[in-house]
Amino acid sequence: MSNSVLRLKTPTFSHHSIAFSPFFENRIALASGANFGLVGNGRLHIVQIGPGGLQVVKRIACTMLLGMNRMSEYRSESLEIDGRNQVIAACGNGSLRLFDITLEGLPIKAWREHSAEIMSVDWNNIQKDTFATASWDQTVKIWNVDRSQSLFTVPAHPAQIYSAVWSPSVPTVIATCAADGFLKVFDIRDNKAMYAVQASPTDVLGCDWNKYDSRQLATAGKDMSVRLWDLRGTTLQPFGELKGHSLAVRKLQWSPHHRDVLASSSYDMSCRTWSTQQAMPLYVHSEHTEFVMGLAWSLFDEGLLASCAWDEEIHLYRS
Repeated sequence: MSNSVLRLKTPTFSHHSIAFSPFFENRIALASGANFGLVGNGRLHIVQIGPGGLQVVKRIACTMLLGMNRMSEYRSESLEIDGRNQVIAACGNGSLRLFDITLEGLPIKAWREHSAEIMSVDWNNIQKDTFATASWDQTVKIWNVDRSQSLFTVPAHPAQIYSAVWSPSVPTVIATCAADGFLKVFDIRDNKAMYAVQASPTDVLGCDWNKYDSRQLATAGKDMSVRLWDLRGTTLQPFGELKGHSLAVRKLQWSPHHRDVLASSSYDMSCRTWSTQQAMPLYVHSEHTEFVMGLAWSLFDEGLLASCAWDEEIHLYRS
């Protein structure tokens, strides 16, 4: 693909989250909602990258679809469904739905325990039948895809929780962030925070682990900053701050290919790629015309980023 931007517009549906397939390099899942996801229908779009550009190859209706961190890497022997074609959707009514995109109709699994919007869902990197959800009901729930109920609940924050993300190397460790401004790290076996730090004077809207150093985290702040944190020692310590966005940073993700590179998206309608070794961004993508709600790195194609926004568009480009 050249350095030009590939675009796809989905009329009447604004976007909240985007993820590349971990199995198929040309497949993307997109979580969308009518009326900016505030009220009305949601939709899961499956997008194919082809010689002619981006094309929607599957549309699945879902109630007020809000979250979806990664497509499934799980294979369920009891269901005999290949995880290559599974995607889990987090809905605005507090429910979860697991879809097989090769099948038509209803989800193959559904759960509902959260009492408010689910803002994120994340598959465990090591125990691939396990996933976590973060909700505005102030809880994080841990699930097994073969169970009809959650395994347990972590009362993580006394505020709306925006994200819960598994450690890339320790299957029982999870990081959370919330409207109370805190970043916390839990070992779910203990059900209490191993680390807790005031990561922002206002809401922390996103967090992610460095894929090459499981002692490093980054946070996305409503205060427009990306902050970098180190778990070495007995407390979380900041080791960097990346400034450049002019409005709240909504989402960030460390590169799967470089230990010092991460990308962020913002309500300022831009995405920025950063190196932890310098203050200025490596690349700025400013072609969206509304809040950029999600972004994702390709696992197969180094430097390839996808972003999605409230302008009803997804963009694919090299950073």
